[in-house]
Amino acid sequence: MLTEELIQALSSLMIGTFYQPIVRLSDRQPLALEALARLNHPTRGTILPEQFVPDIEQAGLASRLSEIVAAIAFQDLASPALAAFRLQVTLNFPPHVLTFDAALDRLDDQCHAAGIRADQVMIELTEGRPVDDPPALRRAVERLRGDGYLVAIDDVGLDVPGIEGLLSLPVSGIKLDKDLVIGQGSSSALRAFLERTVEDALLRGLWIIAEGVEDAATWHRLRGLGVDCAQGYLISRPMACGAVPPWLESWSHREDFR
Repeated sequence: MLTEELIQALSSLMIGTFYQPIVRLSDRQPLALEALARLNHPTRGTILPEQFVPDIEQAGLASRLSEIVAAIAFQDLASPALAAFRLQVTLNFPPHVLTFDAALDRLDDQCHAAGIRADQVMIELTEGRPVDDPPALRRAVERLRGDGYLVAIDDVGLDVPGIEGLLSLPVSGIKLDKDLVIGQGSSSALRAFLERTVEDALLRGLWIIAEGVEDAATWHRLRGLGVDCAQGYLISRPMACGAVPPWLESWSHREDFR
């Protein structure tokens, strides 16, 4: 998409959100919803994030997109439909956006305006472009953690550059990349990497979320390794806000795997 189209999309209410649940492996308890951006184009229909977010970041508009998604997610989380469930929400932020104090100030303002506590919010550091100022990112993560937010490294897999540097940050947890989780079932190399990564994260006292959990065998294997939470099609596909309460009800009665 052209930069002009992207600017129009960000200024004319074309951005929406879907939510994918994150559940605890030990007892199947729903803990959080990941807010996933959607671009609702008047002629092209609904556009998935992988089809427009890279263009947004290339155009220097990532901060505005993050702000819009956070505003929608906080409004939904505080709505009568969801507030009673006391769920957390996870938000994707490119690391370079967080290096600006204004972005953190705006996040605080949005939380306060919606009545959302900081500990209800997990910031996922997405891979995107390399971080130009690692000390500034460390200061940002330290501020987020000091204010009570949770911070996780997103999409941890074989292809994540500088993973050791990211793991040295005072983060709360990691999210295992869905391609790693899906591929480890048939690849000994991926399986070995996943096991090493989980072991390292546990030694660091980090929470571990596995994305891409699509079958019961993967669920049980990850639980056996010590992974804390699961996200993926076995649990639910991304859904509109209004579909979350019915899903929570149906999830509590599912007996197809334990």
